[in-house]
Amino acid sequence: MKMPKFFLVTALAAVSLAVWAGQWTHAEEPVRESPTPEAIAFFETHVRPLLVKRCHSCHSAADGALEGNLALDSRAGWQQGGDHGPAVVPGDVDASLLVRAVRYRDPDLQMPPDRQLDAAEITRLEEWVRLGAPDPRDGVPRPQTGPDPSDPVAGREHWAFRPLVRPAVPSVTDGSWPLAELDTFVLVRLEAEGLPAAPQADAPTLLRRLSFALTGLPPSPEQIAAFTADPSPAAYEQLVDAMLASPQFGQRWGRHWLDLARYADSNGLDENFLFREAWRYRNWVIDAVNADMPFDRFLAEQLAGDLLPADSIEQRDRQRIAAGFLTIGPKVLLGNPAEKQKMEVADELLDTVGRAVLGQSLGCARCHDHKFDPIPTADYYALAGIFTSTNVMERRYMLGEQRVMERLIGLGEGGEAVDDAYEHYWRVRRSGLEQWKTKGREALTLLSSGIADDLAKVDAIAGETPDALSELARDPLQPLETRIQVQRLHLANVERELASPPPIPPRAMSPTEQASPADEFIRVAGDPGRKGEPVPRGFLQVFGDAAPAVPDDQSGRLQLASWLVDTEQGAGGLTARVLANRVWHHLIGRGIARTVDNFGRTGEPPSHPELLEHLAGELIASNWSLKSLVRQIVLSRTFMMSSRHDEVAAARDPENAMLWRAHRRRLDPESLRDAMLTAAGTLDLAPLDSTVSYLGDQATAVGGNTNRRKTDFPCRSIYLPVIRNDLPEVFQALDFTDPHRTTGMRPQTTVATQGLFMLNDEQVMDAAAATAHRLLEATGGGESSESCEAAVTMLFELVAGEPPTEAERQAVLTFVQVTEAAGTAAGAEDPRREAWAAAVHALFASSRLQVVE
Repeated sequence: MKMPKFFLVTALAAVSLAVWAGQWTHAEEPVRESPTPEAIAFFETHVRPLLVKRCHSCHSAADGALEGNLALDSRAGWQQGGDHGPAVVPGDVDASLLVRAVRYRDPDLQMPPDRQLDAAEITRLEEWVRLGAPDPRDGVPRPQTGPDPSDPVAGREHWAFRPLVRPAVPSVTDGSWPLAELDTFVLVRLEAEGLPAAPQADAPTLLRRLSFALTGLPPSPEQIAAFTADPSPAAYEQLVDAMLASPQFGQRWGRHWLDLARYADSNGLDENFLFREAWRYRNWVIDAVNADMPFDRFLAEQLAGDLLPADSIEQRDRQRIAAGFLTIGPKVLLGNPAEKQKMEVADELLDTVGRAVLGQSLGCARCHDHKFDPIPTADYYALAGIFTSTNVMERRYMLGEQRVMERLIGLGEGGEAVDDAYEHYWRVRRSGLEQWKTKGREALTLLSSGIADDLAKVDAIAGETPDALSELARDPLQPLETRIQVQRLHLANVERELASPPPIPPRAMSPTEQASPADEFIRVAGDPGRKGEPVPRGFLQVFGDAAPAVPDDQSGRLQLASWLVDTEQGAGGLTARVLANRVWHHLIGRGIARTVDNFGRTGEPPSHPELLEHLAGELIASNWSLKSLVRQIVLSRTFMMSSRHDEVAAARDPENAMLWRAHRRRLDPESLRDAMLTAAGTLDLAPLDSTVSYLGDQATAVGGNTNRRKTDFPCRSIYLPVIRNDLPEVFQALDFTDPHRTTGMRPQTTVATQGLFMLNDEQVMDAAAATAHRLLEATGGGESSESCEAAVTMLFELVAGEPPTEAERQAVLTFVQVTEAAGTAAGAEDPRREAWAAAVHALFASSRLQVVE
């Protein structure tokens, strides 16, 4: 049922009423003049590395490079600007000279001069300016006179690169407060700072927080009733275990990894071809998370699954699908010389693995030694050689019956059938069938004559082309009529196969080893055409000199996967810290180290360093079990705290860095959409394969095509198509991840377009109408005051996870009554149902749905 325009206006009035009530504001926090932590994180994650990589060689006061008198290595530098004035106008993208230069639309102003930024990089700069150009770089940088920041030996003193050491559990004054060891690390800081810990959240609030954190869905009315009746620790623990065991856990936490894996269903950039098989990788991630695959194995299969041994065809296929992690990144396809493309693909993979696994901006060492972190250029190219020795351009492997075809076309058991294997197979098969058909017909004619000389010719044909005749037709001892009959049947089968080729087997995107793996050369200033000294394939020196050697005949991916989780001689300690911090970020709302993708010197140090070491140690001790770490955290007192405000504590710790209360968080777009469909009773929880197949062949062609933004599937949002450069509106408006790049912490913006989207989106309105229908059907149609009161209670339980306050109940009842009367007067088709739909719509647009306390 579509909502009439009259009721859109009424819904807007309802939202205004909700905001006036002071409780249903859309945003968690008021708009502040100073940049939010999320905005600073966006700068540190996306903008600072880009400026260092592409701009500082010509525009850095610290390096004495000030072409055009413009410095981009400080906020004051771009504020003052160069010969043409300020480089950035915060909030005004089109008025900012920096954006104008990188867009390459003005022939007189094109920067960087060597080559244009990628489309995704330009988009990030535009978004940074749109956010108000947050930049924490105070002061004017001076030329460096101290130790070389890229020195890997000196860099081992940085907290992130030190060996992992499990800290002792501290003593606290209030021994009754901690429910888990991790709580003591939080409480000892609160006690030291004199900050009171918030009390435990009430049962409905805690249940809703837990449900969204673990499954991305609101709790069911049955769960609400049961936990409200028995909120005991045992009942809570049972809820935790049930949610961890549910398929929805993998759908929720798989999405977190897909953010890091820059998952998308299309290439993006210059040629936005569909990745029609990428969904297999997405579903592999979900299944692996649900199975609690140890993270070291989870990582190995994604980096080198095509190289790992397998006990069965099914396992081989799963591992090849997992290695699709390397193939799904964006690539410039047209007008890109092979050598340049090879280095750009390797750079994209290094950036992805570096940020996702190590929290490091490895790409900043492509052109020169890293300006901030202990990563010399030689280390960058040592790792780059691993990926330039790997072919990751889209190659679609056949699954399942591939082995049968390998034998048929003579590739053997070790054959690597690629995207054209089926076509190759069918060409060979068709050629044989055509020959069998010709010779078989000739043999049938000779058999039918019954002449002795002709029968001798049949024997000759059978000797030259045995498959042209059936086995019985070749046998001269069989009766002549039998030979003729079976040959006719044989020819019919041959002609039938020629007319109907076998279906193409299922395929998956996966990499391969290059035929001749090789070490890489340092590229002078990052220019693919300027080769410097060769660098043996290897790993980051900051972790020591005992890394495994890469065999000459291998890319090094197997060794890389092992080194990343080696806690003795590799990067395992850092990998564990980064993963533990990500888990904490998703559950608590802020990472212990807030810049979750940047554990380098420009990132924020951990607020509770001993807690981070403890969690990383727990992760390793559990055999890298994600579910084990999640379980520990959600069973802690820290997770269960209320988000209640405290004036004294807020004055001393306004950012809640010491965790004296729970962080209030806004739902991500997937959880918001899924919650609305859940309230409407229309969400289908069943896993899906490809939704890209519904988009049509031209879904990503240049020009208008609404198909590529389709979201009107009743599935969970993780299964919606993710088309680079053209995301669905719900994703664009509500801070979805950037699918071009690893994103561990999504931006959190509060802009007018989000409210407008919630008020005007057709699917939001449809969900509101379906929810209203569900309410009225379940409570008697709103015919009596008791029915209306029951409908309000059910509405709040579906949307907010708890009954309404008395003030909320009366506000909704009054609104429905007034709106229904106005609709009746206006001649609405079903004023009561439409009034309730407007009330639901208003609640959808409020923080009662959109914010988790």
